[in-house]
Amino acid sequence: MAEYFFGITDKGRRREKNEDTFFVREIINKRFLVACVIDGVGGYKGGDIAAAIARSVIMKKLETISEDVIETLQQAIVAANTKINQQKKPGAKNERMACVLTCAVVDIKNSKCWYAHVGDTRIYLLRDRSLIKISRDHSAVGFLEESGRLSEEEAMRHPRRNEINKALGFEEDITTAEDFIETGESPFLSGDLLLLCSDGLTDMISSATIISVLTTEKSLAAKAKALIDAANDAGGNDNITAVLVENNKEPKLKPEPVKVERKKELNTSPLANDEVFTEKDKTPAKKSRVSRIVLLTLLFIAIVGVALMAAYKKSMVPKAVMPAPVAIKKNEALNRFIAQVNDSTKTIVLPAEGTVLEIAAPVTISKDSFYLKGNGSIFMADSAYKGPAFIINSSAKHIVLDSLVFKNFDVGLMLQKNNIVLKNVRFVNCRIPVQYAVFFADSLVSGKFKDSIFITHSNPK
Repeated sequence: MAEYFFGITDKGRRREKNEDTFFVREIINKRFLVACVIDGVGGYKGGDIAAAIARSVIMKKLETISEDVIETLQQAIVAANTKINQQKKPGAKNERMACVLTCAVVDIKNSKCWYAHVGDTRIYLLRDRSLIKISRDHSAVGFLEESGRLSEEEAMRHPRRNEINKALGFEEDITTAEDFIETGESPFLSGDLLLLCSDGLTDMISSATIISVLTTEKSLAAKAKALIDAANDAGGNDNITAVLVENNKEPKLKPEPVKVERKKELNTSPLANDEVFTEKDKTPAKKSRVSRIVLLTLLFIAIVGVALMAAYKKSMVPKAVMPAPVAIKKNEALNRFIAQVNDSTKTIVLPAEGTVLEIAAPVTISKDSFYLKGNGSIFMADSAYKGPAFIINSSAKHIVLDSLVFKNFDVGLMLQKNNIVLKNVRFVNCRIPVQYAVFFADSLVSGKFKDSIFITHSNPK
């Protein structure tokens, strides 16, 4: 089997030492692969020490994986944060040391991956030449970019792009904040490629450049080296780390054609029915048996053809031949989606364009932050359903819906707060695409509504 993972780190061209580190390795008899990119926080002494501590602790904790993979990742990161704080010495140079990281657990056999993330390192998924940023940057500039207020180029040039609001070592107890560690899971299909990287890569090269490198026909090692070279060629302002993990499992084969078993009455030879003969093996007797079989088969086909023709002529009105309906387990994708909405997943990536999720009850989103990448998936109202597709609760703070279609709903989205960003969302045959619902108690009300800006395109792709 070809190598399916590779990692590399580089000091860059501006830094005196490398405060990045990483690991990527197989565990539990190669059942899982674990990968992690760790970046020591610059500006504080001891960033490299914090990164080394986190690497050691997390590697040890991830030697085994419990049934709840997300919980295992969280516990490993909490343990790393505790160890970093224990190693700080008041008055010492490293008293403010900290690091950021992104870790992933991959199950190639079952085509799935899980991740946990703190800070501005990143995890991307490349599928069908499309690059999806799965993690969110825990920074002000990252929030502005993900909410569409800054373009990627503007974020890369922003003077505050290196400021972060979360890191291991910033707080002694990170278990009190429910969302301190961002976690999620995603299908990891045949041909998919994961990229874990430090901001030394993504601050220097665009996603378009990353795609151009990752879609070449080179080995993973060559691709990783090309990413490092591209970041250095762009200036190499920071340490640069890249880890690649590929699902190189062969795609499922097409179903084999149905084999018709010959009845024994047609072949009384002691040879097996499946045996294959060359021309010189076929004696005249065997040829005769084959001829009889062919003749009987042709006769049977002729009889069936005559019967079908007679039945057709009896019909006064010719019936149009309709394609056979395709059996679709329509609830599976929807059930998986609703389960992810209800659990701790902050980022959900739906299947490829054209996937239909039929809704018969509203999907309520109450998470503090949530990013839904639809890839052109269609949410369609059940024929008897008249309510909204999504209800965005007032408890939600930052919701992003990207590349979705809502079809045949009375109300597409019902909002209770100015807390949603729409990117490339289409409303087809929806009486009210977006409804802003305001609930007041039985009392006097004073206030105002904030303006919202939406841009529509007459020819959406």
